[in-house]
Amino acid sequence: MAKRCEQCDMIPLVRIHNPNEYIMCIDSFQRMIDKGEMELVYATCPLDAVIDTEGRFYTRKLFHQFRCTNCSTVYGMYVDATQGGEIKLNDKIFVPEEYEEKDGE
Repeated sequence: MAKRCEQCDMIPLVRIHNPNEYIMCIDSFQRMIDKGEMELVYATCPLDAVIDTEGRFYTRKLFHQFRCTNCSTVYGMYVDATQGGEIKLNDKIFVPEEYEEKDGE
């Protein structure tokens, strides 16, 4: 498990039970980004587009990753709008190209 610092140790590693909890988590991470404590390193959609103007999720499944600017710990936040989700520590930043089929393979 990554060693978390005082700056990011308060981030709860929890299950997310409903869309409202996901929005609250997004808001918390956004405040940390605004303070320079976190940086968004991967997103399936922009933070400000998670919910559209009609109150619907951008897509059913959302994933965002954040990195602590002090200790570089990576946090992943995933949600399926129909089933909930979670915040957990990630070993590294997600790189989609690592999962794409390569020519000649």
